[in-house]
Amino acid sequence: MYRVTIAYGHPSDTAAFDEYYTTTHLPIAGKIPGVQRFAGGQCDSLDGNPPAAYFLAEIFFASKEDAAAGFGSEEGQAAAADIANFATGGATLYFSNEDITNP
Repeated sequence: MYRVTIAYGHPSDTAAFDEYYTTTHLPIAGKIPGVQRFAGGQCDSLDGNPPAAYFLAEIFFASKEDAAAGFGSEEGQAAAADIANFATGGATLYFSNEDITNP
């Protein structure tokens, strides 16, 4: 599997981020071709300190080539362009192969 992780910084308005992400961005991003699995959620802390990011999204593809094709597609470009509409805390993308897994 090949994973694209998007770390969203803390937005200026968390309620607006949450609403836009679920009602507008997910339907756009859900059209990216080649996606095998999607997972996302708000970040938390085990020690009481504020987490570095507000929200993490993980998008899984069968291969790096499928990820490149998905994000290079019209649907992928629309999802990438939409990030500026709600991610007031910024967004950082990480690309990684799933080299190690453990049940």
